Amino acid sequence: MKYLGLEEKNYPYLESPLYKGRLTNGLTVYLQPKPGFKETYGMMTVGFGAVDTVLKLKDKPEFVTYPAGMAHFLEHKLFEMRNGKDVLQEFSKLGADANAYTSFYQTSYLFSTARKVLQNLALLQDFVHEVSFTEESVEREKAIIAQEIEMYQDDPESRLYNEILASLYPGSPLQEDIAGSVHSIQDITVQSLNETFQAFYQPQNMTLFLVGNIELEATWKAIQEREARRQGRDFSVERQMLTHQPILSHRTSQMVVASPKLAIGIRGNKQLAPDMLYRFRLSLSLLFSMLFGWTSTRFQSLYKQGKIDNSFSFHLEVRPEYHFFVLTMDTKEPVSLSKNLRRAIQQFASDPDVSTKHLEIVKRKAYGDFIASLNSLHFTASHFMQYLSDDETIFDLPEIIESIDLEEVLATGHQFLSDCDMTDFIIFPK
Repeated sequence: MKYLGLEEKNYPYLESPLYKGRLTNGLTVYLQPKPGFKETYGMMTVGFGAVDTVLKLKDKPEFVTYPAGMAHFLEHKLFEMRNGKDVLQEFSKLGADANAYTSFYQTSYLFSTARKVLQNLALLQDFVHEVSFTEESVEREKAIIAQEIEMYQDDPESRLYNEILASLYPGSPLQEDIAGSVHSIQDITVQSLNETFQAFYQPQNMTLFLVGNIELEATWKAIQEREARRQGRDFSVERQMLTHQPILSHRTSQMVVASPKLAIGIRGNKQLAPDMLYRFRLSLSLLFSMLFGWTSTRFQSLYKQGKIDNSFSFHLEVRPEYHFFVLTMDTKEPVSLSKNLRRAIQQFASDPDVSTKHLEIVKRKAYGDFIASLNSLHFTASHFMQYLSDDETIFDLPEIIESIDLEEVLATGHQFLSDCDMTDFIIFPK
């Protein structure tokens, strides 16, 4: 169904539809009015992230390796406007809070406000297309980001996660912190910033999402008028495939911590088709929830024995280029627990907790948690952009969850684990 030239998609559990439009300059727009909400979230996302370091740009004959931390550095620099003003202060004057974050594969800029939505929207649309780099400002930013990186290095949780990824993906951009390293950012130049900005920050490689208290017709008209001044260009960037080197096994480190910290990492080695990502991710998430979630016998037993605490958590990342699972925890028995948990993963198909009955429990929990989270506009905006594909959005999650059965979960588990690589990393108290 079309309305105002927008594609309209209805979901049975949402009061209002999701609208999608694509402008002549290539910008993709999603709008979701939320009746009864006073706040509005706006988010502009660029398809440029921390893993995008080895690139063949337009008019360049071969691949160029850019320093780790380029995407994050650009994120910082965009908040300095050409006229010398600070974007955060400009949003504040309009009554909005603004922020940005960089992930492995994208960079997002956002605002939240309860007033002057169209003025804040205009500012969001404008500042992501304007940059002004000088040698002095770049050198000044290096010092700021270096302090940020050092802060993460001193944080045990960040260090644990970064080190397990470095074990899983040695020699690749995933081994680096998203912000890069103190060493790598020293190689960032005005030229490299301009090259990557011109390559990636163009409408065809960007998506705008607004959710909350918006008037659909006026908002859509304002977006079109603002973007009419920007011409789209051919998006010509070739990314080098992520290579898999042999993993690093059983590394350890020491920090000032009260208890040892354990991370177990699994690297999938198969190339995934884009159209299978959503089901693959959800099936694996359901599998690991059965194995390690709070409803599992294993979690309850380990918790009652005092071998784990509330720090026990897991994270799953699934992209066409890479996919991995990371399990982290504080434990006084990191060596033996790592051995036991890795054995459980390898023997998942025969685990008593991997059953049709338990699957229905974790499916209902996932559905309930998702529906409850939609009351948060921040959650909706950030997760919408995080899990967006050409054919599916985060709002398709309940229908997909409902359609997944135990047979598919087991098949996906075998696909992921049949030729995976697994390792661990431990931080011991100093």
